[in-house]
Amino acid sequence: MDRIYAKELDIKAGLELVNSGLIARTWGNVSCRLDDRYFVVTPSGMDYKKLTHEQIVEVKIDDESYEGKIKPSSEKSMHASIYRLFPNVNFIIHTHQMNASILSAVGLDTIDLGTEYKKLGNKIICAKYALPGTKAISNYAIEALKKSAGNAILLKNHGALCVGEDYVDAFRTVYQLEEACENFLLDKKIEIGEELVEIRIINDSKILQSLQSLAGCFLFNKSPEVIRFSQTEKELRPFLDDFAQIVGPKAITVDNDINLIKKALKNAPAVFIKNMGALCWGKSKDDALAVNMITEKNCKAFFAAKLFGNPKPINPIECKFMRLNYVKRYSKLAET
Repeated sequence: MDRIYAKELDIKAGLELVNSGLIARTWGNVSCRLDDRYFVVTPSGMDYKKLTHEQIVEVKIDDESYEGKIKPSSEKSMHASIYRLFPNVNFIIHTHQMNASILSAVGLDTIDLGTEYKKLGNKIICAKYALPGTKAISNYAIEALKKSAGNAILLKNHGALCVGEDYVDAFRTVYQLEEACENFLLDKKIEIGEELVEIRIINDSKILQSLQSLAGCFLFNKSPEVIRFSQTEKELRPFLDDFAQIVGPKAITVDNDINLIKKALKNAPAVFIKNMGALCWGKSKDDALAVNMITEKNCKAFFAAKLFGNPKPINPIECKFMRLNYVKRYSKLAET
């Protein structure tokens, strides 16, 4: 395939993922096979809405090497391994889309769909969990793809991996996977926000006004599952590794007291306020929106895992490592 066209497809795919709400910020990656020797992949940590051809990285399939200062996605090893082992795959999309991510955290090894999907078959294989960007997660993904009768797998506590013969085929798989995961949750009657206790109506404008002197952007999340968590639980730990990276090892619940809220925000960019929901902070509106989306998704993953009888968060030590890596390295890439 022509290099310029392949890079255009990567850029187009990144924009489609962001605009469709399938990913937040740079969470996810896409690649396109050039030939038997090379593929082009999105860079690590850069804003998909601003990508240029020069930022799309060409990587060798056999040894995963590349030239230039721009680093390819941290999951380049996963992409390279797939291109080596699956000659009919020419486009790969890795996402952290909502329903697929929720199901990735419930602890199942296989999602039996109960019906046949053209791109998925009748079940979805869930790859074992490993830290993102490692050889282990690449090996587990390949192991799951070999078992799969379809074009998609789930990566436990992480997200989804979809492959296709081309751009269109891969995106059809992405959307079909999200539909199938949503239907599975509905079939299992997992109405995650259904068990709300009576909500006391509290005006959050006073809280937001009290925080005006602080830098950055604040958003209040009042989705049903977030309010439910603020009513019933004390602290939310990561069931998805993007929560560990962007929010941290935990987000706590505090009473409606501005001093307690400010203190909690020093340790994490999301804090639950009892009976109200979650306050999400970011340096910019985009940052706050990412925290907002990921906090809501992690709440849904928590309740889904709980209903499946397996509410097991990611190892705390791994969470701290991911958070540190994000703060010190990954988050700075988007600013370049």
